[in-house]
Amino acid sequence: MKWFYNAKLSAKLFMAFALCALFTLGVGVIGSRGISALSVSLDNVFTNSLLSVTKTGEVKASVIAQNRDLYRLLAAMAGNAPQSVKDDILASMTVNRTQAEKSYATYRATPLDDDERAAGDQMDRDWPGYQALIEQAKGVALSGDIAGARAIIDGDVRSGYLKVMDQLSTIVNSNNRQAGEAAVASDQTQDAAQRNLYIGIGLSFFAAFVMGLFISRAISTPINTAVTNARRIASGDLTLPIVSQYHDEAGMMLVALSDMQDNLKSTIGQISSAADQLASAAEELNAVTEESSRGLIRQNDEIQQAATAVNEMTAAVEEVARNAMSTSEASRQTSTDAAAGRDQARDAVNAINTVSAEISSSTTMVEELAGRVREIGQVLDVIRGIAEQT
Repeated sequence: MKWFYNAKLSAKLFMAFALCALFTLGVGVIGSRGISALSVSLDNVFTNSLLSVTKTGEVKASVIAQNRDLYRLLAAMAGNAPQSVKDDILASMTVNRTQAEKSYATYRATPLDDDERAAGDQMDRDWPGYQALIEQAKGVALSGDIAGARAIIDGDVRSGYLKVMDQLSTIVNSNNRQAGEAAVASDQTQDAAQRNLYIGIGLSFFAAFVMGLFISRAISTPINTAVTNARRIASGDLTLPIVSQYHDEAGMMLVALSDMQDNLKSTIGQISSAADQLASAAEELNAVTEESSRGLIRQNDEIQQAATAVNEMTAAVEEVARNAMSTSEASRQTSTDAAAGRDQARDAVNAINTVSAEISSSTTMVEELAGRVREIGQVLDVIRGIAEQT
């Protein structure tokens, strides 16, 4: 069944609906066959049993009516009835005979069992003789020989009538039996059709349920696997490999997740490598910055010492100038020169102080830069820790 798992989702759904349609068609075929069998059984009842019963009943009624008309003719002749009455009786006898023979011919064209076929064959042999006896009795009665006609009617005609009625009774009983058997067969056919239909419905439902479960699992299992792996990747776990065994849409989604996981691992590895390099550079920059800071501090100290020495020298010069003021006028020029030297010394001290302030500001900026470098190093340590966890 690997080919089914590798099939596309649309193909799986198409096969599922096709199988459901096939099951429905199977149930329809079972129901149609049951209906056809029931139709055949009912057709046999209507075209054979019921038709045979109807026609034999008509034959029997016509034979009885013909025999009754014979007795009516005898009574009319004995009572000297009008000719019109006699003619009506004779016409009725002819109609009953014709109706009996017509109905009997229709009956004989239907399917026959052995017992009714045997009874019918015997009736075919007895019927002409019976009708000949009736014609003989009718002729004797019409001739006015009432006693002779009665003797024939009570003798040979009655004997022939009883034979025909016995044969018709055998045929009617056979047809009734066949009708009962056909009814039972119809009931059995109906029961079998219903049973087969219910079995087909049950099997179709079970097969559709199993197929639906199988197809739903074939579709949902790889999708659930993909969802599980996606959640694992979202949580930051990239250690487990993603393996796809199938080539449908869900399988291709697993392959895409596997590629995404590999790309994420590669990207994080590159970030980790870059973080290591940046951390090394930050450490080197921190070391250089600290060394520069120490050098600037030393220079600042030296400048402060130089400024102190200049201040002391200025104080000494001023002291010398004050002492020189008390000397002679000749020394005044020297004092003036000393004052000019003092002013120049002050300018030198001011310049030195300005340089010292600028060096202090540079030292502060370098210290701030060193703090920023330390913060960058801490961020890189966090990135390196995340990379080592994944």
